[in-house]
Amino acid sequence: MKRQIKQLMQQRKLAKLTQPGQQRGQKQNIRHILVAAVILAAVLSGCGDAGLEDELAYRQIGIESMETGDYEGAIVAFNAALSQRIGKITETELDICYYKAAAQYASGDHEAALATYDALLDYKEENANAHYLRGCLLLQMEEQERALKDFSDAVKYNEDEYELYINIYENLSAYNLITEGEEYLNKAFDIKGNNAENSAWRGKIYYLLGQYDNAKTELITAIDKGNVQANLTMAQVCEALGDAASAENYYQVYVASGSADSTAMNALAEIEIENGNYEAALEYIHQGLAMEYVPNQQELMQNEIIASEYAGDFANAWAVVQEYITLYPEDASAQREYTFLKNRQGVKEPATEEITEDTESTEQTP
Repeated sequence: MKRQIKQLMQQRKLAKLTQPGQQRGQKQNIRHILVAAVILAAVLSGCGDAGLEDELAYRQIGIESMETGDYEGAIVAFNAALSQRIGKITETELDICYYKAAAQYASGDHEAALATYDALLDYKEENANAHYLRGCLLLQMEEQERALKDFSDAVKYNEDEYELYINIYENLSAYNLITEGEEYLNKAFDIKGNNAENSAWRGKIYYLLGQYDNAKTELITAIDKGNVQANLTMAQVCEALGDAASAENYYQVYVASGSADSTAMNALAEIEIENGNYEAALEYIHQGLAMEYVPNQQELMQNEIIASEYAGDFANAWAVVQEYITLYPEDASAQREYTFLKNRQGVKEPATEEITEDTESTEQTP
């Protein structure tokens, strides 16, 4: 589910609100949301446009509900926000609709999310962002032809956005539509411009296409012109070429710039694990996990378990693996790791019922 939600939220950077790994707090009760809304409305009453103030208050409640994983409560709040100024459609209402669609998707109601995107496009057909997001959803719903049509419309209405082409490529590649995805990468070369940002984007596209020499040429140009992000892609190119030392140098430059993201932190951690520097690896992992936007939390937690074990800190490894299997129960290898660490810690769980592998029945233990 994590990957699926990321695909839908990539363009608007809302994935941090819907990642299962972000659900560290307890879910809010819908009743609490509505009570908070009433309090906020009372505080804001009589100030300017009351409808707008209430709408923004409900919107904020919806966002906070998403942060705690209470998607149903978020939908209630977003609907309440939209009801405050019925008949008015501004950027605020459109923004709330995007949040509402994300909450509907995260709650598992794909049809409702699709209806919300349909409504956005009924209002404005030339909405590239809505076409892209609906395309991601349709791809997930195995409606490939409709998804491809939406992606085509997305770039038709926003043909000069490199990131859009790359996001479409990544979504299509995730569903083994590599050829179709690479077509979008090649289309992006039609974007004109020779500034540092253009060179950085072209370098990333060449990297994704596996054309590493061309990638290095563009990225060196971007770096020389002061583009910090190009250091991250250059590090990835060096890794692909097997040049770990150069990769680490470029990662370090990127981190030192203050622009580093959790992906760079994880890459540095893996380099340190490979070099046997487990404490340094854990420091990078903890920095990555502490960031506001952590789309690769699952990978970071996997590496934290590995680095902790190699460092001999089995207590921390045990603590992390317990949280990990709660967030990602589908990971069979983590279940085995859980059993190993549980045995090493000497943990004995309460005997309630025994599940045998030979049958599907359960027996009460004495």
